[in-house]
Order: sequence, then C-alpha cells, then structure tokens
Amino acid sequence: MRPLYTNLLAAGALVISLLGGTACERTSPNNNDPGNPPRTRAEEDLAELREWMKDKTDSTGREADTASSRRWPQVKEEFKEKTAQLDTRMDSLSEKSKAEYKELRRKYENWEARNQQRSQMPLQQETLRRFETEFFGTPNALEVQMPANQMRDTYVQFLQNVRARRANWTAADWDYVDEIYSRLNQKKDLVEDQLSGQDKLKIKALQAEYLTLETTKDAKDLAKEIKQ
Repeated sequence: MRPLYTNLLAAGALVISLLGGTACERTSPNNNDPGNPPRTRAEEDLAELREWMKDKTDSTGREADTASSRRWPQVKEEFKEKTAQLDTRMDSLSEKSKAEYKELRRKYENWEARNQQRSQMPLQQETLRRFETEFFGTPNALEVQMPANQMRDTYVQFLQNVRARRANWTAADWDYVDEIYSRLNQKKDLVEDQLSGQDKLKIKALQAEYLTLETTKDAKDLAKEIKQ
C-alpha cells in the first residue's frame, strides 16, 4: 500500500505544480463564465498602462511640487518600464489588445515629441519682456536688485496675474511664465536669509499654488493628446 500512497502523493504534487504554472499566466480566478474569462498577465499589464495614461490627464491628488519640467524624466522612465514588461508578453495579448497597446504608444510618443520640440525652442526676448510688463508693469522688473521687504508682494502680484490670465494661455505662453517664475525664485534666493518667517511661509504657499496650476495645465495638454 505504501508505494501506491507514494504515487498518489507524487501525482497530486504534479497537478498542483501544473495548476500553479497556469496561475502565473492567469491572474483572475478560473471560472466557466465565457463572458468573464481569466485575464493573462499581459492583459493586466495593459490595463495598468491604460490607467497610468489616464492618471496623467487627471490633476486630482497631484503634489504641488511636481512641475512638468521636473516630472518629465520620471514620467519617461515609468513609461519605459511599463512598456518593457508588455513587449515581452505580446504573444499573450488578443488582437484587440495589441491594437490598443499600439495606439497608446503612438499617443504617448506624439506627446513626448511635442514636449521635446517645445523645450528646444529658444524663448523670444521681446515676448518675455511683454510678459514681464504684464506681470509687474515694467519689462526689467526682474533684472534689478529686489529688496527682501518687497519679495512677498512681488509673489502676490505674480500669482494674481497667473490666476487672472491663465485660462487664455497656450502651452507656449506657459513656457514664458515658467521662465519668469524661475527668475523670481532666483531673486528670492538672494535675500532668503533676510525674509521674515511669515514672509517665507506666504511665499511657499504661493509657490505651491503656482506649481499646482502649472501641473494642471500639463495634465490638460496630455488629455488633448490622448483624445487625438
């Protein structure tokens, strides 16, 4: 009886091993419902990529300190990792899923190319001076030394203009606004040790608001790309 018992145990182990291997390829519970078949790991990866792309068009819950220029390297790396996984499992995708994956790649690559093209275009000094005049009343407000006791009010003035004008700005306009914001931060850094505690807190709040608005703009840009 012992050899028969041993053989039964071995057969049971083989069945469990085979079922375990199937589980690696099938990520949802096995069932007989033809309308809800188990999904392969590749299908799960595609669903994850789909949600990732969707998340890039949603500004809800995004941290205020993630301006697009700082976030871009991370976005590229995340996309590379997700598509690398899918590329190794293409044979497990249905024809419909393969077509969807191809379309998602096309839309992302189109968006990436546009961002790179914009980043390589030099800013026009005449346009930059026009924006500075609209923000501060003079084209060289950020070219002169700015005392610490004026820094808070300058940020307030800057954000008031951003709130009032941002709805009509194009992506190219935002490039000029980002440049002005960067220069304003450089002026602030020069007098950082002279700012009062209250002024520092107020400026940080205004910086966070600006970066939130800038991130929302970037999310809308990608939303347009995905709809194309």
